[in-house]
Amino acid sequence: MPRAGMGASLRPGSGPHPDTGDRKQIYNILSTLGLRPSTTDCDIVRRACESVSTRAAHMCSAGLAGVINRMRESRSEDVMRITVGVDGSVYKLHPSFKERFHASVRRLTPSCEITFIESEEGSGRGAALVSAVACKKACMLGQ
Repeated sequence: MPRAGMGASLRPGSGPHPDTGDRKQIYNILSTLGLRPSTTDCDIVRRACESVSTRAAHMCSAGLAGVINRMRESRSEDVMRITVGVDGSVYKLHPSFKERFHASVRRLTPSCEITFIESEEGSGRGAALVSAVACKKACMLGQ
């Protein structure tokens, strides 16, 4: 399914009973693939896309949470404050990935206060730079 199609099928408010606009968008996408989907088909596609994107958010958050927890343990801090620079088209453009990712990271790192900063540069280097600057600033302030 085209990336734009997955996002279109998961707009906020599509919930368990998507409105006819969401269903129509999914129908149109499937039709361009030469299919003749039923209403049930459209609902199944929406649920499948939601499952895939939720799993992706959870997988990404598990990796980041592991690194953050290891950092906190190595610093012997009860509560660690950290700023994380984030970049990527799925993070920026998917209608619910960002919120799911943030919630999952926070759930997996209960002893951390995490601030997420979105990179505006358009590459992973921008996200890394934001993280490095934020970390240096925090160290200078004695946090």
